[in-house]
Amino acid sequence: MANVIFNSCEELDSFFREGREYFNDLYVKKLVTNSTYFTRFEEQPWPLNHTTEQKAFRFGRGFHDPCTPFNKINDTYCSTDSCATNSELIQRPGTESYTFELLRKEMHTDWICVESLLYRLFPAEEILQFEESNARITKNVHEEFLRANYIGQAGHKWVGLTTEDGTYCGLLDDQAWFIPQHTEDNTAGYDLCTVKVKVAPADLVKISYLSLDMLDDALIELQNEDDAFRLDIAETTGMQLLDIVIPDPRVGRALYFQAKRNNGYWDANTDFDARLSSLKLGVNRVIGDYAFGYDINAARFNAAPDQPQGEFNPADPDTWAVLVRVPRYTKVVQENGCSYVPNKDYANADFAISVAMVNKAMVKWTMPSATGYGQAQMQTQNYAGDWEWKNPDWECNRWRKMGYYQAQFRLAAQVKDPTLIHVFLHRLPKTKNLYGSCCPLNDYTPPTEPVDCYNCEGVGDIVV
Repeated sequence: MANVIFNSCEELDSFFREGREYFNDLYVKKLVTNSTYFTRFEEQPWPLNHTTEQKAFRFGRGFHDPCTPFNKINDTYCSTDSCATNSELIQRPGTESYTFELLRKEMHTDWICVESLLYRLFPAEEILQFEESNARITKNVHEEFLRANYIGQAGHKWVGLTTEDGTYCGLLDDQAWFIPQHTEDNTAGYDLCTVKVKVAPADLVKISYLSLDMLDDALIELQNEDDAFRLDIAETTGMQLLDIVIPDPRVGRALYFQAKRNNGYWDANTDFDARLSSLKLGVNRVIGDYAFGYDINAARFNAAPDQPQGEFNPADPDTWAVLVRVPRYTKVVQENGCSYVPNKDYANADFAISVAMVNKAMVKWTMPSATGYGQAQMQTQNYAGDWEWKNPDWECNRWRKMGYYQAQFRLAAQVKDPTLIHVFLHRLPKTKNLYGSCCPLNDYTPPTEPVDCYNCEGVGDIVV
């Protein structure tokens, strides 16, 4: 649409009065709604009348020594050791305790003059857009909280390195990077805006794309866990597939072509079994032992501009390379206020995190609503992020014409077993296959003389 220039406020007012019927709510900008984490995990209410920290236990695995030999049975008419006892002692499986705590976050909007809405062109639409944006913010807060805890508390954080000739030389190790935690000024939780990688800053270019070989290494590790990882998709569809969540179709396509180049060993399908369509988020691609879905809000990163100086020491995280998160949306100033627009750097980011999703590995705890006890009552408090309108009876608001929205969160994430969670830091494929045409362009000359369709010259008389 071309820029419209107004020479006076009267012209502007006239334009908006006449433009009322052209308002189209399809042009209202919204956040993406598809969420990989929002509905995947079990949710429990935080127990009331307890502290803000809970203690839980992880039970260890029992086993025996497979190298211990059997004993012969010596039984004759004269003697027997059949009733003798030579028992092997089996130790009781051990346990370990851990804690998880309730964290809080509060939000509020700026003040809104309700009376001024009486003079606005689209007052109802403007407020509905505001309220819908708040609701989507709530959903994103839950999603980001779960994503940060699932990745941050993962027991296996993999990264692949390539050699100078570009070949895959195996995973670095399963603790090759970590997400730092907030600790300053009474803050807490995982800071998913920063990643520290156990490589020298100059070696970040050696980080490989996500590959089927990397997934196989994680799959072999997961087989130590009695196939617990297969329960999510197997219970729903009966298909023994590991659920892999990747950032976007480019990663899936690269894996698909990698599978096809493997001499047809992999069963790579661009579509999926009908049984998979019953899953909440569906499955976009099936390759071998893996079902792939997309996390369109996946955390993506670029190398931090300020890298550690000095010699790299694998035992000292202060010397490790640092990645910083590239936000999905970025704030820009508009004619009236600010808005968030898609960040082009997000699509072109260098690194991303994919995960092997095991729904049973984590539980989300939410503080239930409360009003108080006995005569000590308060306004009903919602701790799940429900936005409430407030226009307090203050001296500065004596007519109560102004107000704001506010929301609060009380959330906790309990990772039952970190060893079930495998996450992968990898490069994002950005190469594009462009196909041109070898045919020359047409030599076309548009007509220059108009054709007169009403010229009767040379046409004989009509004989009746």
